[in-house]
Amino acid sequence: MDKSKESIERLCHQFLPDIVDLLRFLRTYNMKETETCFRRECHSLVNTLNKTSVTNEDQSISNSINVNDYFVVYSYLSNFIFNSPYQIELMQFLFPLFVHLYLDLLEHNYINECQQFYKQFVHSTFYSFHSEFFNQLKLISQSSKHLYQCVLTNAFRTSRFFLRLSMTSCKELQNFIDYTKNLTKINSQFYLTPSQISLLLSIFQQYIKVDINQQVFTSSNIVRYQTNEQPMTPIFVHTNLANKIQFTRLYTGLFPLQSLPGDSNRSSAQYSQLNRGDLSSSYPQINYNRLPNTNDLNNIPRLGPHQLPSICLFTLKNSKQIINCINLSNDCRLLAIGFQSSEILICSLNPNNKLYSMKSTKELRHLLNKSTRNYNLDTTSFIETSNERVLIGHTSAIFTLAFEPTKQTYLLSGSQDCTIRLWHLTIWSCLIVYKMHFQPILDIAFAPIGHIFASCSIDGLICLWTIDKINPFRIYPEYGYSGPINLVVFHPNSNYLASAHNDHTIHLWNIQNENALVRIFNGHRHQISSLCFSPNGHFLVSGCWNGEIILWDIQNNLQIAHLFLHKQAISSIEFSPLTGTLLLISSIDSTISLWNCFMITKIYDEKLTDSMNKNLSSHKILLNVFKTKNIPIFHIKFSKENILYAIGLTNE
Repeated sequence: MDKSKESIERLCHQFLPDIVDLLRFLRTYNMKETETCFRRECHSLVNTLNKTSVTNEDQSISNSINVNDYFVVYSYLSNFIFNSPYQIELMQFLFPLFVHLYLDLLEHNYINECQQFYKQFVHSTFYSFHSEFFNQLKLISQSSKHLYQCVLTNAFRTSRFFLRLSMTSCKELQNFIDYTKNLTKINSQFYLTPSQISLLLSIFQQYIKVDINQQVFTSSNIVRYQTNEQPMTPIFVHTNLANKIQFTRLYTGLFPLQSLPGDSNRSSAQYSQLNRGDLSSSYPQINYNRLPNTNDLNNIPRLGPHQLPSICLFTLKNSKQIINCINLSNDCRLLAIGFQSSEILICSLNPNNKLYSMKSTKELRHLLNKSTRNYNLDTTSFIETSNERVLIGHTSAIFTLAFEPTKQTYLLSGSQDCTIRLWHLTIWSCLIVYKMHFQPILDIAFAPIGHIFASCSIDGLICLWTIDKINPFRIYPEYGYSGPINLVVFHPNSNYLASAHNDHTIHLWNIQNENALVRIFNGHRHQISSLCFSPNGHFLVSGCWNGEIILWDIQNNLQIAHLFLHKQAISSIEFSPLTGTLLLISSIDSTISLWNCFMITKIYDEKLTDSMNKNLSSHKILLNVFKTKNIPIFHIKFSKENILYAIGLTNE
């Protein structure tokens, strides 16, 4: 019996490394059922060690891990990053490395060492950006049993961090790793052992995804107005989605090209079929932006630094109900207001343009008593005119409104009751109710082509719809909940859709393909409150709740400018029509700022940021600031006559 026991122990000792690696793999991917089944088979195989098998396996796993390696690896890499000239970009690696080293120690029940690692290396550079996560991380540091019960830590283990590096920074990191591999105890006093190098590379390969920008590292390129340079903060994306992110070249033009994929197979008959209104063939198929329907474009004033637009401000006052959202039609003739009481008010901004509707049956009942043979009825007797219309249909608060951009006869409304309604602005009634989201609707946006619209919700889903179908034809993302999505906006060519997420990032989707995430813009420190594409489709402007504004280069996924003037949340962003040389931004701090977008891009291209001082930048970039007495601005929009309409709300 002793000989058999010795043979079993010798056999276990021979295959112990493989067993340890397999158990580590099962624990890493949270395969609890497979792990328990494997342990049960090991127990049945080693009957003589049945009582101590579980503890021996745990001890073997723990003994195979050198706790000191975790401290050495993190301190070694952090010293390299802080001494590197590219630390602004390389500092992104510290947060994911810290998180996964911490979770590894916690997973193997090194509670005391885990807390010591936290106190020693939690750094202020990324602690302020992820303070909420660190507060939750402290709660699970008492036991490894809480590791997979926490939703956030489970998301970290099933996701990959998305980082963006320039080519020079990536080469610097690669040279550092190659240099570290060649170091030995004889060559240098500070070196990494093979196990430490393996630990570092395993985290890089398993939990980090790097997008390499072919351009050279030039941190001073960004045009800054009263802002300081700050390190980027990494974001983590679900593994299924991170593997599908496309870094292909985007088509940001306004007119179709023959070289576009899928356009060569598209016949002119399909385009004519779409123009006739038959949308059932395929979605979406149009990839161009229609020009304004006017025969005399030369009479429209060209706006620029020397010809600023006129601003017409409308103030909403004495409202008996709470106003949640405001929107203007494209021709700036109609104003839609969504209330907390589930009502929608449509107002005509021009007193001469009345809103027509059919009179009620009670008012028309007297016509039935009269004989109509010899009686010529006046058509005006059937029609009722007024400057306001109320739309009733939702059962809860209205959160978002959107006018159809082409014919402007339809209005979309999103509500807290998780439904979207399509209203006809001639008969003033609801046509369709769209139901897909299971939480309140936060934003709705029409595509420039008109018949396609997008919706986003607290449930973390983006749905793409056509007005003639009650079911969406696209749902982003495919893997499920990713946090609330606050804003959606279409690209001018209707090929792409930008969405603002709760983790302060902006995702760009290619709606021609299913679940095609093509860009992730990361740079804001607060919640994003407004998005807008430039008329030429090359740039994207985003504003957040602290008043910061970022101008993005969509093609290269680069930040062109950081503008910080407003003290409160950015409520609306608009470009000057046609040319897009002017950028107008409204805020709830009762101001509208006007920026020279042409000069911003020119300075960025010429890389003159270092030689610019604050006064020079203010004269060239910031053209003017329009202030109201005490009226927060909630919405701005350009009319066809290049007049800027602004909607404000009194504090009362």
